[in-house]
Amino acid sequence: MKIPGYGGKIIKVNLTEKTAKIEELNEKLAREYIGGLGLATYYFKKIHDDFKFNPLDPNNTLIIASGPFNGGLIPMSTKAILVFKSPLTSIFGASVIGGSFGSYMKWAGADLIIIKGKASNPVYILIDNENIEIKDATKLWGLGAFETEKTLKEQVKGNTSILTIGPAGEKLVKFACVNNDYWRQAGRTGGGAIFGSKNLKAIVIKTDRRQLKYYDLEKLKELTKNLYELMKKHKSIQSYALRGTMGAVEVANVLGFFPTRYWSKVQLDSYEKVSWDAYKKYRKGKMTCIGCPVACHQYVEINHPKYGQIKVSLEYENTFAIAGLCEITDTIAMAYLNMLIDDYGLDTISTGNVIAFAIEAYKRGKIKCEKTLEYGDVNSFIWLLNKIVKREGIGDLLAEGVAKTSEKLGLKDMAIHVKGLEPPGYDPRTLKGMILSYAVSFRGACHLRLMGYHADLMGLGGDRYSTGEEKVDAIIDLENKGILYDSLPICKFGRYIYDWEIMTKLLNAATGFNYEVNELKQIASNIVTMIRVINIKMGVKKEDDYLPPRFLNEEVDYKQKKHIVKQGEMEQMIKTYYRKRGWNENGVPKKKP
Repeated sequence: MKIPGYGGKIIKVNLTEKTAKIEELNEKLAREYIGGLGLATYYFKKIHDDFKFNPLDPNNTLIIASGPFNGGLIPMSTKAILVFKSPLTSIFGASVIGGSFGSYMKWAGADLIIIKGKASNPVYILIDNENIEIKDATKLWGLGAFETEKTLKEQVKGNTSILTIGPAGEKLVKFACVNNDYWRQAGRTGGGAIFGSKNLKAIVIKTDRRQLKYYDLEKLKELTKNLYELMKKHKSIQSYALRGTMGAVEVANVLGFFPTRYWSKVQLDSYEKVSWDAYKKYRKGKMTCIGCPVACHQYVEINHPKYGQIKVSLEYENTFAIAGLCEITDTIAMAYLNMLIDDYGLDTISTGNVIAFAIEAYKRGKIKCEKTLEYGDVNSFIWLLNKIVKREGIGDLLAEGVAKTSEKLGLKDMAIHVKGLEPPGYDPRTLKGMILSYAVSFRGACHLRLMGYHADLMGLGGDRYSTGEEKVDAIIDLENKGILYDSLPICKFGRYIYDWEIMTKLLNAATGFNYEVNELKQIASNIVTMIRVINIKMGVKKEDDYLPPRFLNEEVDYKQKKHIVKQGEMEQMIKTYYRKRGWNENGVPKKKP
């Protein structure tokens, strides 16, 4: 019997055996783990007895999950979640993607897609409601992500949503991403390399279904109507509609947390050339993840004699990584590089970090190559990008990411990463909630797991320089909310209106599970602990919950003051976090989740 709020199916594909089967979703598990990240993590833990395997081994399980909020009335609930062992970090990998795939999963009846094995030749998976096929993708291999999606939409007629990789994933670049709807990416932790390691070029869902079953449809309509009204009035959400995340480029530079010149500065000279005001004249209408009323995509089209037709959706993180870390302030070139990285199928955050690191390594004589590497040089950026995607020359080493490259070159003290993951655009020396966010995030240096920058900028638990217990409390609450957001799922931008009470009411109307607020908080906390247990089994230790040495030893200038992360404040935040999570002094959970 179908569970209200759910598709009701688990699709299991074995690419080695070329088999696919469908199982029913267990109602008890749905209630206990909700969906999305929670349910995917449960199955990932259940499937793997030993977590020491190579992430690119065929038996590394790739799980894609929807949740009870996908595909229906609830605004900002468009996400799908990918879970796997990360090829970049060798620990728990998870990545969230917008677009339409999560909704199409739900419409096709799939709560989880679980993929194991490796095909003998390039393939794509076609899910046509209950019919599942593994189809040849040899002619697609080598194509960019954009052309792959375009070709599959022409081949598979009808209403479709497609996940695909570009050549970076095929070449097993450790920070390759997964694309959907051209400009949406599951960017972080290397999901594209997992696809490539399985000879999996794409996953296509085709369905004309749109009907979903809810426990109390009228109550859900009432609640969502109020949500839409709140969203229309909320200044932050309306700012996303007007400028998307590009509005943060100006904010980050004015407030001095915009990482620049490979983390040596916190403000970019001439940042106005790559802020939203420089691009808004190129904007082509409003774009959105399917069914989202906010439409935060800042999609632009630019015709340029040198770069040709540029079509790209601009974001803050892409701008920080390209313009900030690498000091590319040419307005048109920045957009072109953004598009190129997306089409190659690379995580822009890691790509910018890797290229900026390479420039620094070159300046120190640690990298020898036929091209001069310089900040602000578009040509050397493109040259190095192509070397990485093709895994040629120095690009073969850089394709492993900053952590492994720095070890090989003897530059570990210069490298900026946590647990092997390169950080996004928030410097913890001037935005101190990010100390904890980077140090203890389960996937490495990440802004969207604990959302410390949100606490800092909104004054939760103190100002942006506070590091006391109140700040830790605020960040733990944000982390728990984030876990729930990824399990329902809800876009993180919904944090301005989706509080615990609203989420509880919506979930009960959708499923009839009769949750209490505190119960949902406990479920979220249990999922955090479950992932921690997995990470410990993958080798994570207390000493890995730590920031790069440069953040503790190298000051940055902001408003004529020197800023640094103090060893004591970092250690105290981590110690407090462990205690409040119910973990021991070494970060090991005292109770199994």
